[in-house]
Amino acid sequence: MFKIEEGTPDVETFLSLRARAGMQPRSEEGASKGLGQEIFSVLLRLGESGDIVGMGRVIGDGGTIFVICDMLVIEQFQSKGGGTMIMNALMDYLLREAPPQSYINLMADVDGFYERWGFEPSLPNSRGMVLKNVNPSYSTTTVHPNSSGARRC
Repeated sequence: MFKIEEGTPDVETFLSLRARAGMQPRSEEGASKGLGQEIFSVLLRLGESGDIVGMGRVIGDGGTIFVICDMLVIEQFQSKGGGTMIMNALMDYLLREAPPQSYINLMADVDGFYERWGFEPSLPNSRGMVLKNVNPSYSTTTVHPNSSGARRC
């Protein structure tokens, strides 16, 4: 039904895939800057038509930190094994290329999927945090009123 190939979608396809997978939108500007900067990326295609129906990327510095991101399958094809194929391809790459003691992480929005590859919640030792930059005037010296001190981002 599916086939995996190494590659990165164009901006229009990327934005469409995210929407069709029920994921939060990204800006065209952000996608234009980010796509092509990943360390490794795969596309999930339908076997017969070749249409792209999923993807996954690895970003990071290539030595100490690797982040799995944009892991998605459009809703129509979810729960049919495509996500497993994408993760297998990403993990094959990471197990082959990531040096010992590298940090490999991801932000999961589903339970019980990523655990198959050994991922586990980082709590209580650490916790994931996120800052969505929705304000273009945000400054690296801005301190949130609830913050305990000024830090540069």
